[in-house]
Amino acid sequence: MRIAIIRLSALGDIIIASSMLAGLKSLGDYHIEWFVDERFEGILESSPCINKIHSLPFKKLLKGVGGILEIRQYCKNCGDYDIVIDMQGLMKSALVGKCLNSNVFVGFSKKSAREKWASYFYTHKVEIPYDENILQRNFKVLFDYFTKDTNSNINRNKILNMKNQSLGINFHLLHDDIIKQFKKDSVNINLQDSDNTTKSYKFLFVLEASIQEKVYPIEKYAILAHSLQTFLQQCEFYLIWHDDEENANKLYNLLRKDSLKVHKLPKLNFNSLKFCITQMDCVFGGDTGVTHLAWAMGVSCITLYGNLDSTNGKNMRNTKLERVLLGNPYVVSKSNKFEIASINPREIFEKFKYEIYENTSHG
Repeated sequence: MRIAIIRLSALGDIIIASSMLAGLKSLGDYHIEWFVDERFEGILESSPCINKIHSLPFKKLLKGVGGILEIRQYCKNCGDYDIVIDMQGLMKSALVGKCLNSNVFVGFSKKSAREKWASYFYTHKVEIPYDENILQRNFKVLFDYFTKDTNSNINRNKILNMKNQSLGINFHLLHDDIIKQFKKDSVNINLQDSDNTTKSYKFLFVLEASIQEKVYPIEKYAILAHSLQTFLQQCEFYLIWHDDEENANKLYNLLRKDSLKVHKLPKLNFNSLKFCITQMDCVFGGDTGVTHLAWAMGVSCITLYGNLDSTNGKNMRNTKLERVLLGNPYVVSKSNKFEIASINPREIFEKFKYEIYENTSHG
């Protein structure tokens, strides 16, 4: 069975949607193809569950008639699909799906889609409240047709338990400096601890997000680092950045000044990012793609949320907290505004201590 999945953007949404691919693949001999904007192709590359990635500059092409015609021509050359699934629920994603050859086009119903007019393109409409949890919405739209077509019961928890098998890493494409970084750290730790069994914990701090309200202050990250170091003794802190290297340098200098072991990672492509995340004991960050990636790859993470039940604005500022929870430990701002800067580092430390550290073999 040949299946086309459409989720063009954004990074975090693509990661969450892709987390269910291993579960889908386990149900049958499915040939899965994914349509995605070229900016995010790298996050899906090397997935053992995706047979082909269709990567185009969709954001650019969808702005004009000429671009839409180019998409249409490309899609018509893709051949026939048994099922097309629009996991995005927007006019642009529905338009891409409509250009593909298939008798079955799955998507959200008028009441369920983010943009209700998109539902008119679908032949199989999935009914689920827009405010429902994001995992349940992704699960419903991806598996609804299969459950009704085969009259079978597919368990969401079983699907999610396979999430760390959905994405992949191409180790041959990793830069030597990245591999040496972690090998060097491992050798140094073994030399230092040859007479004892003290483990060195690796922590990743996510320093950037799509909006400032989802960014945690570096001064508070420094306090968190001190708490973790005092508690565990052997710690290494890794800093990831994309656009704001200056901010990463400031935190690097703060931690170095206090004699903490810190590494500022180079600017990473998606393949290197996935590799680095798998080396961590825990990832800390706001409600953003890199934090979601840790969750999807089965790495412990703590998400910092600024969501309230009643807020206003855009880009998740007006979204209920229950809708975005993924099941990993989290801390929510107690402020009456949408932001995470006011979260006390002590709360984050205690969340790690009691919900991650004590639930592992180290506790």
